[in-house]
Amino acid sequence: MASSAAPNKHTWQLSAILTGHQGDVKAVIAPTDSTVVSVSRDKTARTWKRQSTNTFSEERIFLGHSNYVNSVAFIGASEANPNGLIVTGGSDKKINVWDPEDASQPIYTLTGHSDNVCSLYADTDGHIVSGSWDKTAKIWRNWQCVYTLEGHTQAIWGVLELEHEVIVTASADKTIGMWKDGKKIKTVTGHEDCVRSLALLPGIGFVSCGNDGAVIVWSNNGDPLQALDGHTSFVYSLATLPTGEIFSSGEDRTVRVWQNGECTQTIIHPCVSVWCVATLPNGDIVSGGSDGFVRIFTRTAERVADAATLKAYDEENAAASIPANQVGDIKKDDLPGPEALEQPGRKDQDVKMVRVGNVVEAHMWSSAEQAWSKIGEVVDAVGQNRKQLYNGIEYDHVFDIDVGEGVPALKLPFNVTENPYTAAQNFLDKYELPQGYLDQVADFITKNARAVSQGEFASAGDPFTGGSRYTPGQSSSSGGSMGSYNPWGNDTPKTQAQPAVKRIVPQLTNVPFRDANLPAILKKILQLNTELASSGVALNDSELTQLDALIKFLSSPPKQPMPQPQFVSLLLKIFNTWPEANRFPALDLLRLLALYSQSPAETPDLLKTLLAATRTHETSLMLVARLVVNFCETELGKVVAVQDLEGTLEVMEDDAVWQSTNKNLKLAVATVYMSYSTLLLKRHDDDALAIQYVGVLTKILEKERDQQVQYRLLVALGNLIFGHESARESAAIFGVKEMLQSAVLSRATSEKIATSAVANEIVKLL
Repeated sequence: MASSAAPNKHTWQLSAILTGHQGDVKAVIAPTDSTVVSVSRDKTARTWKRQSTNTFSEERIFLGHSNYVNSVAFIGASEANPNGLIVTGGSDKKINVWDPEDASQPIYTLTGHSDNVCSLYADTDGHIVSGSWDKTAKIWRNWQCVYTLEGHTQAIWGVLELEHEVIVTASADKTIGMWKDGKKIKTVTGHEDCVRSLALLPGIGFVSCGNDGAVIVWSNNGDPLQALDGHTSFVYSLATLPTGEIFSSGEDRTVRVWQNGECTQTIIHPCVSVWCVATLPNGDIVSGGSDGFVRIFTRTAERVADAATLKAYDEENAAASIPANQVGDIKKDDLPGPEALEQPGRKDQDVKMVRVGNVVEAHMWSSAEQAWSKIGEVVDAVGQNRKQLYNGIEYDHVFDIDVGEGVPALKLPFNVTENPYTAAQNFLDKYELPQGYLDQVADFITKNARAVSQGEFASAGDPFTGGSRYTPGQSSSSGGSMGSYNPWGNDTPKTQAQPAVKRIVPQLTNVPFRDANLPAILKKILQLNTELASSGVALNDSELTQLDALIKFLSSPPKQPMPQPQFVSLLLKIFNTWPEANRFPALDLLRLLALYSQSPAETPDLLKTLLAATRTHETSLMLVARLVVNFCETELGKVVAVQDLEGTLEVMEDDAVWQSTNKNLKLAVATVYMSYSTLLLKRHDDDALAIQYVGVLTKILEKERDQQVQYRLLVALGNLIFGHESARESAAIFGVKEMLQSAVLSRATSEKIATSAVANEIVKLL
């Protein structure tokens, strides 16, 4: 594992942490020593450039997919494509091909798969092999599909090309297929569960891994040569080096290093799922995790991270929870105390459990460092039953949610280390269900699922601090449907017809932005502060102490808002003196502070100042929009928000906002409209303003196609029409009914229940 000790030729240590993704990092690749490409459930691909021996910065964000991006490959430079090409595949069934220097749009989009494209391979000639949940693999040449490989009975999770144009496929049907010229030439068996990934092993053959926890080495002919045993849960990804070393990553928080059949190092991660691992040409390795971080590890001294970063990383690992079913049966009373750590381990990576009070700690022995390192605290596992498979992914629970008579139950998948509110929000977003049911769905999850960590669910994060929006940690635990649940009635299973869905409009409650990964925000500010050390604007020791106090305040906020003007002053110093690109963590903390303190609202002209300074910077404007929404959580904040309403909405209706491809920005602004509409419901003297914004919302809705953004805009429009007679009368002038028919109702599908429902309610109001 990474540690602050000096590296040697056998020890991999943390080199860099790449922060920016908003969701799980599902695949990574490193075309050069200085370039990393990552893809994520946040629907983006990103490129990262080396800035120094142990730092990378985000270079470009590629936004061409409409759903999770799950796979990536790279085609080397050629005369036709001197920059090489990035290839990405996603849940939207598409394969996009990009110029690495141009993120504006894909050069090519390859269509043909009927489900998630979860694996990609590209050779030096530009040939692409893709694998999909549709049970097929496809071979693409000159951007056309030349072969479709059919024969597997389940999803294809891994693809590879061996010598002599032999294609290898790994499938959830527990088999490996070998193909030539579009025809299967061999079926390879040996895994006891789904096969997840493949990697070339030069001079020998290839390697496979799977849900059975096994890593198996095969010859080029598909003959088994060696099984590598060590992982304690699913193994998701593989990579190799010319040295013959094999790297595997999985659900047990680790990347494992193998050589000559032995595990030579276990690199612990502070996230449950290490989805992917790849190698750099210089011999370093890169991983992607369920916490949204990309991490690079090295055994070259000059590329090791600084001591502070190593210490923070070790502390993150030590604070993590380990499910008991990953370490076997434990009798707490029989465990030794911490004095047992005075004895050296029997071998490298030996794991020892010790009892410290009522807590069971896991420690790992490092032969290189001759020391034990705490790798986490062991918590009770949920059980030993298999997970449930939903859409090709394993979950601890898959709940049935009834939405009404004659409508099939909707599936809500859930892992016990997720935040139940995040899972509930994802469910509402997917099926476009009313936001008002968030608490009911989350409460149902909480009552029917047991957490792996010590009585708590994982904390949610913020997309612009490097944290993750959700952490689908899939520890082996009990699955099973808990029956069906109707969020519009009670939470007992239903078998008879359900009552009608309650009315959406008017929505009287605000929908604040509460999610935050405070450790990640703090870490980002400290990183930026270090980079600004010689600039004269860095925080001093006293201000850093105040920053720690702010994080503690937000970690355990009071039940009633309380004054905290010193925190506002600190954050405004960062905002006013730091470079524009570095302001966002301060804005993020300010929007959180507004939930629990009236001090932001008491600051004169705060919203006006922030809006004027951020209207041309998408990330900062998004965070200011979230701040406006959170203002509406306190009584004084509501007063100030209404006072600044016209100026705020003038910025929010700017064409640049609605022409942006940044969904987070548009969703935040749509929520501002929704928040203001709830305030205007109680202010019947603002008819002129209500009429004005019926026109603005109608214009925006004519073009906006994102369902979640559209839903919140529709609720805002519905509130205005419900609460103001003059707004209803003006709807005919603005063509609201015609807009709803063409932009919403004519495009209705079974997955757009809520947008259709609120549109129909508005039509009835008219």
